[in-house]
Amino acid sequence: MQSTVYELIVQPDVIQAGHVNNVKYLEFLEQARIPWYESFSNLGFSSFMANLNASYKKESFLGDQLRIQTSVHHVGNTSFVLKQTITNQREEAVLEAEATFVAVDKNTKEKIRVPDVMRVAVEPLWK
Repeated sequence: MQSTVYELIVQPDVIQAGHVNNVKYLEFLEQARIPWYESFSNLGFSSFMANLNASYKKESFLGDQLRIQTSVHHVGNTSFVLKQTITNQREEAVLEAEATFVAVDKNTKEKIRVPDVMRVAVEPLWK
């Protein structure tokens, strides 16, 4: 998997003080990562998030159409970084985030080297 796109329309339940509550963006990002978690499992490993950095760029409002693009930004020895960008229907940046994950064995839950099969699949994206 090289990149995924998740789209949504802002609903009333995420609005606070007239705009999308900042915490809701983190939930949007999580929803957009679900296909990645499934892919990791299919490749024989799981992961946990060790760090999340998010930079808020612009407000979103009821009815806005948001697009979340997720891709691999970096692969280290036992960790990797997913870059996520939220844009609105005017293609304006709403939020930019980087989430660092640690690869773990599905059975033992011990930290492992990021599997070569993932490295090969995403290497052209981050090198």
